[in-house]
Amino acid sequence: MTWRMKQLLLIILFIAAGRQAWAVQADSIMVMNKWCAKSDTPLLFNTANNVIEIVSHGIPAADLVVKSMDNALKLAMPEIKGDTIFIVAMPYPKSGKRMRLSISEKKSAKPLKIVSFCAADVPQPVATLGNITTDKATRKDILSQSMLRVAFPNSLYSFPYRIKQYTFKARVGGKDISIPVNGFFISKEVTNILSIAAEGTFIEFTDIKATCPQCNPRVLESLKMWIK
Repeated sequence: MTWRMKQLLLIILFIAAGRQAWAVQADSIMVMNKWCAKSDTPLLFNTANNVIEIVSHGIPAADLVVKSMDNALKLAMPEIKGDTIFIVAMPYPKSGKRMRLSISEKKSAKPLKIVSFCAADVPQPVATLGNITTDKATRKDILSQSMLRVAFPNSLYSFPYRIKQYTFKARVGGKDISIPVNGFFISKEVTNILSIAAEGTFIEFTDIKATCPQCNPRVLESLKMWIK
């Protein structure tokens, strides 16, 4: 093997090693939206809460620079806790379709990772009785639920809303029942009524108020169900 061939081989090996090292560094950085139900989905929600979490393994978080590459993606100042960078993000779809976030090394300015986000609208929140998603359920299924939840239908948005209060209504034994409840749990008084309600009884959760961190309570539509 000639000296020139040896030099060429060394150059090829050096480039291959560099690419492999870059791949390892890129794979050691995980990017996700804290309020997206699927961590592997690069999704931001319009006019909603978005916190991008960047978890770095092998590279100190303080040694990374995070920037938006497009006007459609606005980023607040990052906060670092341990090996994780937290950044409040907001999509602006009217400014363009591309929302790319770049991560690079602070000292060398070497790019490590680029993540392209998509935007999605958030539907109005609704109340559900536990994991029941239909308007009819057996008494057994209803009694197995312990609380009212807040859901965003057909959406991956998972900001921690919770029920603050509600009123349970039903007509049982010829009498109209109305039970106000503070909190999201199904109270013992409500459970007692449900346990004696006949098949075909119509039940309703009204005056539902939901709240979330750093937001004002909001009123949700009534939840109406039949016992089948």
